[in-house]
Amino acid sequence: MLASIIKINGYRPFKALMLREYWENRRAIFTTPLVIMGLSMVLIIISMGLLGRAIHIDGQSYTLNEMITNMSAHKAQNISAHINHLLLASTLPIMIGAWFCMVFTALGSLYDERKDNSILFWKSMPVSDLQTVLAKLLNVMLVIPFVAIGFTFIFQIFLLIVGSFSTLGTDYSAWDLLWSSSNLPLLVFSEVTYMVMYSLWALPVFAWFMLVSVIAKRSPLLLATIPVALVILFETLFFHSEYLARFIGMRLTGAHILQTDNGFGQNFAILGINTPLENIQSAAKPEFWIGLGIAAALLYATILLRKRNSL
Repeated sequence: MLASIIKINGYRPFKALMLREYWENRRAIFTTPLVIMGLSMVLIIISMGLLGRAIHIDGQSYTLNEMITNMSAHKAQNISAHINHLLLASTLPIMIGAWFCMVFTALGSLYDERKDNSILFWKSMPVSDLQTVLAKLLNVMLVIPFVAIGFTFIFQIFLLIVGSFSTLGTDYSAWDLLWSSSNLPLLVFSEVTYMVMYSLWALPVFAWFMLVSVIAKRSPLLLATIPVALVILFETLFFHSEYLARFIGMRLTGAHILQTDNGFGQNFAILGINTPLENIQSAAKPEFWIGLGIAAALLYATILLRKRNSL
């Protein structure tokens, strides 16, 4: 199956471009979430230990058996909510790592090919600049986060298995207490719809990163952040407003989807309550379509600049 995926039969330039993105960015796509997941598993085995060690929550210590006993005392609806929030919170390190990979891959997407002169080879191939930019965009906005979601699913299964071991020798059923309460298929579907909507909401910011990547002669990160920081400072000092900072911050944190003004970090639990339909309903906001229009203009400029600049 893998051989059929990586094999190119006939003239399939877009598939070749997507495979190019994988081979050039496999650390961001595959290695980074794998390492974070592996380290998280090791830390959980050490800290939660399967050794009877105490877990510290809000300044108090609990053993695994005490946590199981406390969970079993709650109603089934409360247990399900707590488990889903725990499983969602457990994905945060992997998704934060994926977010950084998305940012730096976007910033280097069109800069690196000029830096190593590989642009000369790809411009000699029968592929358009539109196809090249689109492949890089899909890699950043879909491939990286969706592979990360796959690793989060594996990690959530691992957490449920660890929790199941803790019920051995007790009067509690791991299936009734953990597996049936978690509703993993709905949880994963909610994560997928959230990530799709997040990618669309954040598209203008990542389109800006790609535009900077095609312009920058060196250090795309500085070129992407310094002018924006100066504009934000100018707006704050002379207009006493923060529209640009709010525009960027809320899109990068997913606050529009969570329907909150406080950002992602302070309201992560809300994601567990949102259904996939509620995530999709954020597209009804006018800001969503304004952002897509801005992203389209930035991507069009990116394609034009790549077409005109070979080096």
